Amino acid sequence: MFTFLVKPAEQKQRLIRLIRFYPVIALVALGLAYLLGAFTHQKDPLIPQETVTTLLYAFIAIGPLFVIVGFISIGLASDRERNRAERNQGRLAYQDPFALPNEKMSGFKVVSITGQNPTLTGLTGDKYKADDSARCTNNPEHVPPVADCECGFYAFKNIRDAKFELSITPGVFLIEVELFGVGFEYADGYRAETQLVKSLFTPRRCMRCKTLPVERFIKSYHLGYSDEIWWQWQVRCKICSSSFKAADRLTISEMSKQLQVRIENGRSL
Repeated sequence: MFTFLVKPAEQKQRLIRLIRFYPVIALVALGLAYLLGAFTHQKDPLIPQETVTTLLYAFIAIGPLFVIVGFISIGLASDRERNRAERNQGRLAYQDPFALPNEKMSGFKVVSITGQNPTLTGLTGDKYKADDSARCTNNPEHVPPVADCECGFYAFKNIRDAKFELSITPGVFLIEVELFGVGFEYADGYRAETQLVKSLFTPRRCMRCKTLPVERFIKSYHLGYSDEIWWQWQVRCKICSSSFKAADRLTISEMSKQLQVRIENGRSL
């Protein structure tokens, strides 16, 4: 789901990108420690072995500690931003839903495809059609979006933010959407009444081997909480999908017809 906590979200993105370099930094540190004699008994080392070993232990301890402190700080900042947003709910420019501007908005988001019959499913578990109106699960009397609720369809303005969400959420797809009707605009995106899915973008490579180009969609079942079984669709190459029965496979054009959404390869982005 899109979040309008702009600064904490950006900080979280930077921290996660930094964590991805940690294995490389750790290997470089181990290599330097080896060259400086941390794992050997040299007679005249350039730097005393105890000093090198102490620095290596300090690096091993400080790295994870830095990550933990970073996530705690981002969490506290997110809480402050959320509390500030809740206090400012009463200061929205448009108090009356009927006075909100009716405009067309467009953006990007990520989605999974679940079910025996392929269905678009948001990260929160809400299922929707290619052309659908939002429904509030908290209050059936709401006609989304409502100012003091979280109901409505969300989307990022910038494809970069949606791609980052895609990179940290396995098994999902990037989609381009148009939002219509009553809506709220935030710094990084929108929350609106109705949504039309324009395009779904498949990754360039197989979701399993990460090497060969995608060939078709396959479905497999997963065991969730409380022994709940659910089906998920992924795109795979010809080799990785060869073991699946014909009933558990769909070509890209067949999936496009099932979802009533245009499906494009990720190269077009």
